[in-house]
Amino acid sequence: MARTKAKGTARTTPTSASASAVLSSPTRRPFNAFFTLVFLALAAAFIWLMRVDTVLSDVPVDFLSTVEAERFADGTPLESRYTGIGVVDDAAKFLVAAFLSGTAGWDAGIRLQQVYFLMNWFAVVCVWVVEASRRRNAGRLLSCVTLFSLIYQFVGAGIIAPVYCALYMYTSGGDAYYSQGREVPIGYARAILPAALLGYLAPTVALYYVPWGDIKTVQYMTALWQPFPVFICVLLLVLSVFLSSSPSPSAANKKDGDVRYLKIVYLVAGLVAAGVHVHTVYACVTSSDPWLTFSYVFLPNKGLWKGSMALGLHYIFQQDFWGAYGASLFWCWLVVYDVQRLLTGKPTLVQLVQAVLGIGFVTLVAGPGTAIVTVWNWREDKLVMLENDSKGTSKKSKAT
Repeated sequence: MARTKAKGTARTTPTSASASAVLSSPTRRPFNAFFTLVFLALAAAFIWLMRVDTVLSDVPVDFLSTVEAERFADGTPLESRYTGIGVVDDAAKFLVAAFLSGTAGWDAGIRLQQVYFLMNWFAVVCVWVVEASRRRNAGRLLSCVTLFSLIYQFVGAGIIAPVYCALYMYTSGGDAYYSQGREVPIGYARAILPAALLGYLAPTVALYYVPWGDIKTVQYMTALWQPFPVFICVLLLVLSVFLSSSPSPSAANKKDGDVRYLKIVYLVAGLVAAGVHVHTVYACVTSSDPWLTFSYVFLPNKGLWKGSMALGLHYIFQQDFWGAYGASLFWCWLVVYDVQRLLTGKPTLVQLVQAVLGIGFVTLVAGPGTAIVTVWNWREDKLVMLENDSKGTSKKSKAT
């Protein structure tokens, strides 16, 4: 008669055992300093491309003179009073002048590039807010997402996104970072989506998709859009208070009860990015407009950058796009690498290549924003598994 194990003895899966062993050992991410330096090098490269090289080449042409004269080359007045506060109005005037070729629709290709960039950026905004709200990041610089966002409004996401990713690499370098604190407080988990929708997506849709009619209103709307990081922060704080209570206290206090709300955030952000991606591809493929080709919309071209102030600004926005999403997608690959490393001990070359191909495929088919939140959606379940394994609370297979 075959022997049976004593009733009640448990057997862990190899994955659970590996994860527990890795998290219990005082190890760090291999080559963490190298990865951090790569992100800092990306930030330095885009500082050169967006800020230094352009200034040395006097690009965009006539930008400062246009702002000082408060009038565009075609005679359109540039509004100079938005709040009555001098410093704020001066900053708004610069930003409005930079964005107006797209928001006013003066150039169809510039407008399409701005829409694609900013609508996909909704996914990054959501991911940054989630990371800022995790208990493990409380009191860390990663929680200062509003500060990072305000800075990139002036400096450029192509510069600040790599800096943010470098900071994440530094903060999460130790494997103990993943052992606890994954969860987002339930009030914040519920508030992230409405705060991001009202604070970012709604103003962006209103800016580009509502026909405002006169150029003065478009300028005011362009200025109103700029402080969206403050809108999100205020809305998140206010809504989290009202949404922290639950008609079902047991559900609100349930371990990992935030996951369902975070997954809705990822789903909505992914659908928005995918919709914009499909629309953009369709517009570029079917349009006979020479300014709606993939190359004109997305590829920086020094042959055009001195053609006008608008073309110079378009060149900068294009570099901004590649810096922001290049860093963000590389970050995605690294968080996949982290999860595989912590779950299995050492990912294989095949797994690492599969991650690259998977992220690249989703980016091509549905856009970079969709790829980013797809990774975060997958990662959320794995983070729960890692944290539970580190505490010995993960489900064990049935005793035999």
